Amino acid sequence: MQLLAIAALACSTQALKPMPRRAWMVGAPAALAMPTQAHAQELTKTASGLEYYDVKVGQGDGPAKLDQTVTIDYVAWLNGFEGKEFSRFEKPIKVKLGEKKVAPGLEECLLADMNIGGTRRCKLPPSLAYGSTGYPKSGEKAGSIIPPNADVYFQVRLRSVVLSKGLGFGLNVI
Repeated sequence: MQLLAIAALACSTQALKPMPRRAWMVGAPAALAMPTQAHAQELTKTASGLEYYDVKVGQGDGPAKLDQTVTIDYVAWLNGFEGKEFSRFEKPIKVKLGEKKVAPGLEECLLADMNIGGTRRCKLPPSLAYGSTGYPKSGEKAGSIIPPNADVYFQVRLRSVVLSKGLGFGLNVI
């Protein structure tokens, strides 16, 4: 605490500006250490309309295949890669590819030759995200989290592919 007070006194008030969130996310997963718009790259577009680019190409095994279970972490936004964040999984979650438990575009992104340890940004058109209903799909709050016909943006990291006995390989590649 004393060190902070000394540092604050040593700096002029103009130098004391709020730090961007990504600057103080020490220890956050690599997928969450987001590059700024200045680092944006040209997106690869698939026949379905999915657009993506690799932030970091994975050096581990891969790519993942349909019916495999993978562990991922991700951040999701509306209105661009630095837009309104609506979902964040900092701890790995398991997803069985092909079970349609996540947006179809996110599955396609993971299946598009992505290797373990890779981090990818993808833009999902409404047809590969939450469609004309948005999310939630029904009820009085329908479309309140994700509006109808919205593009959805993800940054996802493929952490591992889980073997049939529940053991993952590639966990050491982060």
